[in-house]
Parts: sequence; structure tokens; C-alpha cells
Amino acid sequence: MKVNKLLTIACHKYVSSETSEKNNFVWNMIGSMIFAAASMILSLLIIRIVGEDDGGIFAIAITVAQMLAFIEYYETRTFQVTDTKSTFEFGHYKAVKYILFVVSVVVSIVYSILTAKSNIYKCIVILLMCIYRFVDAYADLYEGTFQKDGRLDLTGKSQAFRTVMSVTVMLVVLIITKNMILAISLSILIAILGLIIFDVMPMKTFRNIAVIWNEKYILGILKNCFPLFIGSFLWSYILSASRIAIDAKMASNYSAYFQTLFMPVSIVNLFATFVMKPALTKLADEYASDYKKPFIVSISKISVIIVGFTIICIIGAWILGIPVLQILTGSELIQYRMVLILLMFAGGINALSYFGYYVLTVMRKSGMIIIGYIVSAIVAKLANEYLVARYGIKGGAYGFLTSVMVLFLIFYFCIIYTILKKNTKRD
Repeated sequence: MKVNKLLTIACHKYVSSETSEKNNFVWNMIGSMIFAAASMILSLLIIRIVGEDDGGIFAIAITVAQMLAFIEYYETRTFQVTDTKSTFEFGHYKAVKYILFVVSVVVSIVYSILTAKSNIYKCIVILLMCIYRFVDAYADLYEGTFQKDGRLDLTGKSQAFRTVMSVTVMLVVLIITKNMILAISLSILIAILGLIIFDVMPMKTFRNIAVIWNEKYILGILKNCFPLFIGSFLWSYILSASRIAIDAKMASNYSAYFQTLFMPVSIVNLFATFVMKPALTKLADEYASDYKKPFIVSISKISVIIVGFTIICIIGAWILGIPVLQILTGSELIQYRMVLILLMFAGGINALSYFGYYVLTVMRKSGMIIIGYIVSAIVAKLANEYLVARYGIKGGAYGFLTSVMVLFLIFYFCIIYTILKKNTKRD
């Protein structure tokens, strides 16, 4: 009883401190940076710790895990934070997350077996990494609620603290034992502990977090979020297609090389994410008003910011990229400098596409989102299989650039078309 009382007091103190727009922005930035950097740090350091072959297995494992985690995410957060009328309650979203977790695990088991083929060790590593990422996807339910309640600082803190805890354990255990299965297994337990401490317990001070099994509302959430899920899952496939093609057509060490070169791309995505997500509610309010100029100005500003940051990242990658990556991994990468630059440029285009997705979500143009992702996913599949088979790692970069460029053109055309059409109707 005393322990429970102390925990309750600690939770109230943790959430009771006043926040501000600046505090929300700073913690969201910190949390997003740490969360996004975790995959990059793990991929780079694990190659150094266990070598290029096992590092290649981890590379495809984290790629598959990030892709299949979108089943558990199901883009409920995007819908949740833009649901200004609060049509659905927290308990409804929680019920949906339970269902999606079961589906995610079943799919990951099947996919792991198919991807690993007869390699049992590879199969287990892929499956465990999927479960590790599913914990983050479940935590997204709580973090989306914090955001909607105006406590984006708690979202950032949760991402930061949970990630640091689990990644630290994974790396320490791996250094000591060189056993990826043990390291990932213990990290899953720590990730669950972090979820309880930084999401579940603080949320109890805000609201009733009991699950609500209401078929009507559960189906309503699944139906409303399905177009967003299809889009996000296909987007994840577009990001993963080049790495999947390299894993299928080349030796494991090449997967490690490409994953190393691909990791800095997440820096651009990271920056775009912590610029975009806090602006979601504001964009929704601006679009809901009859006067569209603030909405257009906001879109233009964020797009320009992403372009500017991409240019800075490309310059940094040209000067420091390869030397830093070689120091971190111990791999010889000098011959892949242009591949890195191509990937960074493609990363900027992808960040703009991702922002376009959010804008179309605010506009509730789910049909346009699905069309864009379906076309781009088909291009990603065909382009990467052909280009990787012909040009190897460089082909993977060409394939990634081709697919995200198609997506960018489709999304921004749809945004401009929708705005012009709405303005014409108003006039």
C-alpha cells in the first residue's frame, strides 16, 4: 500500500508541473530526436559489436520491424489528435490497440518465417525486433492522448526516457554477451517497464484508462483509420523496399553497408516530424475556417523549412558523412559517398511527401492518400528489384529516390488541386 501511495504521489508530481508551448516544443523535439536516433545508433553500433554479417541480419530485422509496426500504429494517433469533436473515447482506442497488437504479432511470426527462410536465428531476431517495436506502437496511444490534452511535453519525456532505457540495456547486454537474442529480449522487458512508468501511470492521473469494448466504436475507429493505415503501411514499404531488395539479392554484409548509409536519412525525417506534429492541430483549425490564407502560409513555411534543413544535411553528409560512419561501424565505405548524397536528397523529398500526407489527412482526402501510396509502392517494388539487381547498392539509392519523388509529386499536386478547387467554390 505504501509503495502504491508513493507511486501515486510521484505520478501526480510528474504531471502537475505547468507546461508551455516552448516546453512542449523542446520536449517533443528531444523525445523525437532520441526515438529516431535510436534506430540509427543501434544499427551503427551493432555492426561494430557483432560484425557485418550479424549486423546485416539486425539491419533487415529492424527494417521489417519498423514496417510491420505500422499495423499496430494503424495511424490512430493522427486521427485521434485531429478528432476535435472527441467522437471516440480513450477506452475505445485502447480496445483497438489490443486487437491490433494480436494481429501484429501473428503477421510478424508469418513474415519472419518467410523472410528468414531456413535461418532460425535470423527468424528469431526479426520476430523479437518486431515485438520490441510493437511496444512503442502501443505507447503511441498514450502519447497521442497527452498531445491532444496539450501535454506534448509528457509525450516527449516518455519517448526519451523509454528509449534511453531500452537501448542502453540492449547495447550493454550485447557488448557483454554478443548475443542478439538475449539483448533484444531483455530490451523488450525494459521497454514494457518504461511504458508503465512513463505512460500508463501518468495517464491515470488524467483520466479513466479502462478499455471499452464497444463494437460500434471499435469498428468506427478501424474504418476511419483504415485509409490512413494503408497509406502509412505503404509509405513504410516504400522506405523499406530498397533494403528488402538488397537483403534478397545480395549478401548480408551489403545489407549492413546500405543500412549504415541509409541511417542518416532519418535525421531529415526526424526534423520534419518534430516540426510537423505540433502543427497538426493548428493546421486542422486553419483548414476548418473559411479563410484559407493562414493554412496556405503554414504549409509553405513548413515546406521551406524542410527544404532548408535538407540542404544543410546534404552539405554535412558530403563533408563528414563517410568519415563519421566509418568510425562508428569500422566498415570501409569511401566508395559509397555518392550513394549517401543520393539517399540524403531522397530523404528530403520523402520528408516533404510525409508532410504532404499530414496535410491531406487534415483535408480528409484519404482517397488521394491511398492512390498516391499505391502508385508509389508499385514503383518502389518494380524500380528497386530492377535497379538493385543491375546496380547493387547504388541501385537501392536510385530506387528509393524514384519512389519518393513519385509520391511527392502526387501529394503536392493533390494539395494544390484541392485548395484551388475549394477557393473556386467559395468565389
